[in-house]
Amino acid sequence: MAEAAGEPPRAADAFAAHRGRFPGPPRQLPCGRMGHPPRVGIVDMGSNAIRFLIAEATGPAVNVLENHRLPARLGRDVFHTGQIPDTTLADTVDAFRRFRATCDRLGVLRIRAIATSAMRDARNRDLLIDRVREACGIEIEVISGTQEAYLLKLGIEPVVNLQRGRSLLVDVGGGSVELVMVEDGQVTNADSYRLGALRMLEALRDSEGSPESFVDLMRRHLRSLERRIADRFEGRSFDRYVAVGGNIESLTDLVHARSGPRRQDGIDCCSLDEADREVADLAQLTVPERIERRGLKPDRADTIVPAGIVYVRLGQLAGVDHLLVPRVGIKDGLLQEVFHGHLESFAAEDHVDVVLSSCRAMGRRFHYEADHAESVLSLSRQLFDQTKALHGLGDRARALLEAAALLHDVGIAVNNDGHHKHSQYLIESSELVGLSEEERHLVALLARYHRKSPPSRDHADYMALRRRDRTLVERLAAILRLADALDRQHAGVVQGIAVEVHDDHIDLVPALRGDPHTRLTLEAKAVDEKGALFAQLFGRVPRLMLR
Repeated sequence: MAEAAGEPPRAADAFAAHRGRFPGPPRQLPCGRMGHPPRVGIVDMGSNAIRFLIAEATGPAVNVLENHRLPARLGRDVFHTGQIPDTTLADTVDAFRRFRATCDRLGVLRIRAIATSAMRDARNRDLLIDRVREACGIEIEVISGTQEAYLLKLGIEPVVNLQRGRSLLVDVGGGSVELVMVEDGQVTNADSYRLGALRMLEALRDSEGSPESFVDLMRRHLRSLERRIADRFEGRSFDRYVAVGGNIESLTDLVHARSGPRRQDGIDCCSLDEADREVADLAQLTVPERIERRGLKPDRADTIVPAGIVYVRLGQLAGVDHLLVPRVGIKDGLLQEVFHGHLESFAAEDHVDVVLSSCRAMGRRFHYEADHAESVLSLSRQLFDQTKALHGLGDRARALLEAAALLHDVGIAVNNDGHHKHSQYLIESSELVGLSEEERHLVALLARYHRKSPPSRDHADYMALRRRDRTLVERLAAILRLADALDRQHAGVVQGIAVEVHDDHIDLVPALRGDPHTRLTLEAKAVDEKGALFAQLFGRVPRLMLR
């Protein structure tokens, strides 16, 4: 098979080629001095390469001071054997140690390291995480596919205007494909597929025959997912298709070398037909021929064909005729997130909006009762804000409560009886953009406890939480139960609530929609029943003040 010829260097050789890149005389930078711009270190551990980056913020601008890419190919062994080999473990730890030394010399205040598909699949990932932590104090965070999608949007939106129309964002990595749909600036859907270029090479590397056989196998593999992907598009057209990743950048460069550069709104672009023809031409060449004739790097020459096939086919399914290539990616989104958080200027509302958009998209998939969900969301916010002196929770907790408010009844799609437990299962089994796996688990438990029995020591999932998370869940569940009780009729009668806190009770004074004399008999009964957890936790009995 043409894809197997001329393999790029193994991980140990790749690290050896870059050994010494980080050490050496530091640049003449004002490191460690008062007044210099804050600096951060970023590590993006992909399946095909590890990227190390150091940057500083000067006002809204971000300046990159160090930027290194090591073609370590963690995924090659992981996708084949399920393990990171010992030599790669040692070389990775050594690279992190050297990066930490550079960060210390340059006065870096914070380091954020993430890992994606290969590390998600590696059975011995915890061993690598522990060794890096012990060697240099850097904590590697293995993120989910939807967290990748969230970072992808963060990286793209400063470059491409996503505020109008419908956008499709695609990143074909080494291990997975992240696919994000954005409408008028809001994420409506995000999925991760195990179709990464390096993963496909490993899965199909034993195929025999001509180069065309590999292309046929790739396209056949894609067809097995096409219906599922097309269903996500809902038969609607896209205003723009934004493709990111090293392979699509190289493919675009090759297209431009033939036909001349093309830009749209200052962003590189190429037609889907041109990209398709370029992929077909590359598939006719062996890997060494792609390196010699087309000038591709060894670790790009083998993955560009499977990646190109995926980019082109997704564009065809989306019904677009060209793609935009902004030359940014997940590391840029991570840089945005880290700097915004460090400078305490991160627009938390934007992050929450992304999470809630994803929750609403999930709710629509399961035909949730949107009006009731929005009412409970609004009432939850008001209760949380007005009882802050009692619960003492912060913005992160508020965001988790909001997500649970939208999804608390989603389990009705399975069965109304016991739907709170079904809600927990569906949330646990779904991906929610902007939430980590741990946060999604907390949202699922909140949905579980919006009705029936409260958190209990008899519940294994609850008791498996850390103590602080158990406290968070029971306090947020108490608020969610009250908010749900205030819309007991599912009619949105109570549109607002004023909370008056007293020594042994709280008065809930409703603002009503429509007739101000509407009786709230059902809501009052529900508050009495579902307010028991609130009374137990905070020593104050909730009372709905009837007119």
